[in-house]
Amino acid sequence: MAIGEPGVRGAVDPARWLTRLAAVAADDLAVALGEIAERVHEIFPVDLVMVQVADETGADPVVRGLRLGASAAAQSLAPLLAGEGPDVIGLADAAVAAGAPVSWPRVAAEPAALERLAAVADAGGPAGALHRLLADAGGLAVPVADPRGEVIGAVALVTLSRDAPLPGGAADTLAGLAPQIALTARNHQLAARSARNRQTLEGVITSTRMGVIVTDVRGRLSVANEAATDILGLSLDPLVGQSMRGLVAERIKWRFTNPEDYAARVLAAHDDPAGEALHEVETVDGRAIEHSSSPVRDRDGRIVGRVDILTDVTTARTALTDARRLAAERAELLAREERRAQEEVALSRAAHLLASAMTAPEIHEHLLDQAHALVPGCEKSAVFSVDARGAVLPVATRGFSEATVAKMTFRTGVGTVGRVMADRRPFVCGDTAVDDRISTRITGPEGIRSFMLVPLVHGDRVLGMVSLNCLSPREFGEREVRLVTALARHAAAALRNALQFEQERHIAQTLQQALIAEELPRIDGLELAAIYQPAAGSLVGGDFYSAWPLCDGRLAVLVGDVSGKGVEAAGVTAMVRYMAEALSQHQHEPAGLVRELNDLLCPRMADGSLVTLVLAVVDTDVGEVSWCSAGHPPPVLLEPGGGYRTLEDPDPPCGVFPGQTYHQGIEAFPAGACLVLYTDGLIEARRQGREFGEAGLRDALLAARGGTPEALARAVHARARDWSGGRLSDDVAVAVVRRVP
Repeated sequence: MAIGEPGVRGAVDPARWLTRLAAVAADDLAVALGEIAERVHEIFPVDLVMVQVADETGADPVVRGLRLGASAAAQSLAPLLAGEGPDVIGLADAAVAAGAPVSWPRVAAEPAALERLAAVADAGGPAGALHRLLADAGGLAVPVADPRGEVIGAVALVTLSRDAPLPGGAADTLAGLAPQIALTARNHQLAARSARNRQTLEGVITSTRMGVIVTDVRGRLSVANEAATDILGLSLDPLVGQSMRGLVAERIKWRFTNPEDYAARVLAAHDDPAGEALHEVETVDGRAIEHSSSPVRDRDGRIVGRVDILTDVTTARTALTDARRLAAERAELLAREERRAQEEVALSRAAHLLASAMTAPEIHEHLLDQAHALVPGCEKSAVFSVDARGAVLPVATRGFSEATVAKMTFRTGVGTVGRVMADRRPFVCGDTAVDDRISTRITGPEGIRSFMLVPLVHGDRVLGMVSLNCLSPREFGEREVRLVTALARHAAAALRNALQFEQERHIAQTLQQALIAEELPRIDGLELAAIYQPAAGSLVGGDFYSAWPLCDGRLAVLVGDVSGKGVEAAGVTAMVRYMAEALSQHQHEPAGLVRELNDLLCPRMADGSLVTLVLAVVDTDVGEVSWCSAGHPPPVLLEPGGGYRTLEDPDPPCGVFPGQTYHQGIEAFPAGACLVLYTDGLIEARRQGREFGEAGLRDALLAARGGTPEALARAVHARARDWSGGRLSDDVAVAVVRRVP
């Protein structure tokens, strides 16, 4: 349908209408869209014309212009459509989303419109009034696109009365007008964005302390701020529009101490539209100015001008000059202090690393690592140790061949190596090719041209030697010898500690093995397994287990935990274990045995000490297990049918309350049943403050219940260890008894 056909105002002249559309000249985008809506309303005298385009300047997603008809119903829409946010009708949004014309014969019946009304209601808006106005409304929306075909918005027509529906062919007519509407809207969209950008740019330029001079694509002065005027000592506002080349050549260059050079550099940058330049100049009043010149490009990469930025760096340059002068005066002193500090830090770190090593091989490897770090450039190195017969043997090497290592055997006091061990003083060779004191037995095959030997001395004992070797001549200085000597002293102390620790560990392990049952008894119809693991870093723990046959053929299994650590706890552990076994010769029931054990322990325990334990007696003849718990975590019974039970009936710990009465429980123990006894170190394993707990124990036991007792015990221990990150902080003992057919 063309303008002037039925249903469209015939009085509207097409050419005049297009002229009026193109003449929309409002600065504000929303106002301009409102004028466009007014022009569309001249053709379509409907109740509502809405022109909507994307907002490229502000925070709102779209900008709308409205034209309402003169009817009372149309005017009632005004307050309902006011405000920001999505279109409450949604007709224009539907056309934008579809990219094609959208027709809604009944707006109130459209799902999209109903969703919008529901959203208005949820937000507390006038959804009811809007729904009543739209009850008989019909609508049409056509998308508008830019010349590249990208949809930028839509034009929507709404009529509120069934008696005045949209004319037939309105969609075709509106679609025919859409390109002109899009062109006009796009022009105002771009104009709004340009205005916003220019305002932002002018605000930035005005507020910055740097001098900013902008020239257009023809090289004419376009913008200059007050900072530029101050730096150049020249008012630039009256000169806007003049050639920048002329201003530089005739007026600006005289502001600088080397005017011709300054003008040549600036004009060279302006002669190359795509070129960039940065140079520093000095003004005639002694100010240091950093001058940068760069092209200005639009979004498509086209050059639209040039910007020159003048930065006053006088204060920074003065401070830099003073700093350089002070740095030059103190450079040598600071270098010496820094080098010394770095050496002390490196030695301190090396000493800590060596001291934390627990074994001699670890110390040897750390010693070589730190020696190479302190004296870089050495290709080969070795650590030697001296045995009880006085032989000096390699214990760690780097870079040497196996054949040479096999020949590295020396005697104390014999040869260069032996004399270093005997004299306890470092030895340095700068070039083996000219030093006739050096035997080539080792240096020749390895191509060694220089080396350093430093003994590992602790008190009155020489524990070994470290050797650093280079494949080229090298003069090892006093500083390097001093560093390696200090490192060797730390290594010797660490080795002495490691030897003492190894001796103590051997004694502790021997003691611990004496306290743990050497071999579990063999009982027909039962499978037994037990493990013990002391806490990380502990040599002797307080946890224990034991199992022995009673005189009536039943099996006794004991698991306990003595408070404390070390030799004292080990002594109590031995006492508890052997007392229990001795008492079992006449006391065959768990409760009676624990009662007598408690009475024996009370006068023998130190103040504050106690023993928790659980004693279980397994009788295969009647298929029962009886137990007594003295302040200990409850045993676990894995039943043949898959059941899981904890045997809860604890009494107080032993060694605290004389005359204490203890109770015992009895449970069926059929073939396939499994009894698990453990100490609290297992369930108290922690990760980030959370305990492994009885829940973790349950999961671990159920996951491993099909295995042998040994596999079951190790699986539970491994699960708790993994929970705590690989190291348990307390001793752990686990005993497992399974009845087999």
